[in-house]
Amino acid sequence: MTLPLRVEDLSISAPGGRVLLTAGRFSVAPGEAIGLRGPSGAGKSTFLYALAGLQPRMTGKVQWGETDLGRLNDGPRARFRREHIGLIFQDFLLFEELTALGNATLATAFTPPARRRSIRETAGQFLSRLNVPSDGRTVDSFSGGERQRTAIARALAHQPSIILADEPTASLDRATADLLITDLIGLARAEKKTLITVSHDRHLLDCMDRVIDIADGRLMTEAAPV
Repeated sequence: MTLPLRVEDLSISAPGGRVLLTAGRFSVAPGEAIGLRGPSGAGKSTFLYALAGLQPRMTGKVQWGETDLGRLNDGPRARFRREHIGLIFQDFLLFEELTALGNATLATAFTPPARRRSIRETAGQFLSRLNVPSDGRTVDSFSGGERQRTAIARALAHQPSIILADEPTASLDRATADLLITDLIGLARAEKKTLITVSHDRHLLDCMDRVIDIADGRLMTEAAPV
């Protein structure tokens, strides 16, 4: 499934009412690779999580295909994420007591039995390609880079139509980071997956179709790839 994105009049507020980010109009076609760039605290992650429906205090439209996340309550919104979005978090959010494969195949707990084998196979392929240890250790003994690679395999295991990544190469060595960039761009191109990533990595931003600058809680003028 291909899911174009349309954002209109988006506003995200803190619990006290302070506006954290605004975006007038923003759209992404299926298969596009978009970079989000800006200084720390500018609102990049805030915007990315709004695109995943993870901002509870937002108004306006965040529409993927025919689904406007702003109109859904928590249950349908979570279901949409499980079915269509692969999230790569900057702080990993792994289950420490599980192995790499256990973490990467968490989606099998929420999917019909017919899809579970495919998820396990895809997770294993990404873990192997990203050189994640397969010795049965739990991830509490992993390095930062090993944790990041495990989190990436988990995000991609259910073959999502949308990939949202927050600094996906930040904990990786250059060779592994470049391999990941090639894989992410290849997935977007070949399977019309929408890729939107927050990054300070020039190597990654160089590969994007478009780069959007975010500053002071606002989406700024669109930039060409750096």
